[in-house]
Order: sequence, then C-alpha cells, then structure tokens
Amino acid sequence: MLLAATTSYAAKNDDDDDPTEYLPYNEKASKEWALIKDDKRHKIKAFSKKEDGYRFRSFKVQGVLNGSLEAAARCHFDIENIPSWYMNVTEAKLLKRVSDTEYYFYFYAKMPFGVPHRDVVVHAKVQPYSTKTGFLAISYSAAPDFIPTKPGVIRMPAYETTTKFKPISEDQTEEQLEGYVDPGGEGLPVWLVNYAQRRTPYSNMIGRQRVISKCAASDSPIPFKYKE
Repeated sequence: MLLAATTSYAAKNDDDDDPTEYLPYNEKASKEWALIKDDKRHKIKAFSKKEDGYRFRSFKVQGVLNGSLEAAARCHFDIENIPSWYMNVTEAKLLKRVSDTEYYFYFYAKMPFGVPHRDVVVHAKVQPYSTKTGFLAISYSAAPDFIPTKPGVIRMPAYETTTKFKPISEDQTEEQLEGYVDPGGEGLPVWLVNYAQRRTPYSNMIGRQRVISKCAASDSPIPFKYKE
C-alpha cells in the first residue's frame, strides 16, 4: 500500500516524465554516499547511505531552483504552505517563534489505508547567509515531546536534516538537503521505508522547483532572517 501511495504521488506530480530510473543500492559502499538518481532534465541528483546505528538509510538530494536566495528562503519559511511541495503532507503550522533564527513547527503526513498517519514536531535553527560562508543553512531536528501526541497518529521520533542554499546568480539557487528520518511505529518493513525515503527527497525537490515562482512573487515580510 505504501508503494501504491508513493507511485500515485509521483504520477500526480508528473515525476515519471524523468526517464532516469532509480539506481539499485550499492551495498558494498554502505558508509559512503551512493548515487541513486541523476535527473539531468530537472538538474537533481539523489543519494543514499547506510550508516551504523540507523534503522533506515540516510538521504541526500541536490538540485537547482529557478529563483533567488530570497525566494528559496520564503518557500522554506512559509510553514503553512509546506503541503504544496512536501510529499503526502496535508497540514503544517508554526508552533513557536523563538527568535528570527529559531522556531518550532508541526506537520502531519497521511499514510495509505491501514497504515497509521504520522506527524512530527520540528525544531529549526537558521544560519543566515553571509559572504564569508557563501550559503544559508537551516538545520532541523525532531522535538517529539514539544506538544502532546494525537490519538491514532504516530509521532516521528527522528527528523534530522540540514538544508543549504547557495546563490548561483540573481535568479538561481543551488539547494542541498541531507538527513535521516525515522517514521516510528512498528510493522513497517525496513525495505519499504527505504523505498519511500529514497523517493521523497527527490519528489520534494521537484515540488519546490514548481512553487519557487510563487515564492518569488510574494511581497510579504520574510518571518525569519535569511541573510546577514
């Protein structure tokens, strides 16, 4: 069922127009990043890595957004619009603004029939762009006890990712996301979670490429600091 849900989402978002298939896992290079997809049309590369102490594989995806650094920041800081580009997410909201570089937010992901839905509370910290570093970075970590859990919904115990944005030009930005997610709960085969997680980062990058123009057109104040 999870396979069907993933395939359905891909078809809905026209991900299948990329002729590049996902490459098989390289089991020999378990502790190194292995290329699993190279979509030259959309300028996206996806990687996977198996690490000691983790139930599932880590992931990395890099791509080019046709928008400025400001537009890329707007997309990520606009919490309520996360469902417009995040696979299977139907609800997202800001929980607490700690400062202009730190906040907590929540999102809810629907699972296929028979599988409990998931949610996660994420603690975000922003490292604004500076000419010294050359990038904007946002680090995310799970804060499962920040708010009470909902009956019948499994709270994700791990959501450890970092996104970096490097401006290429005034209207292009390179994004690289790297991380690890544990959906929690029992009964989901490891191979099935790995199957979904190797596709989700790629699908989300496609989604962000598609909404970047709307983010660029916005003139609303940016809620968090994205550059020094």
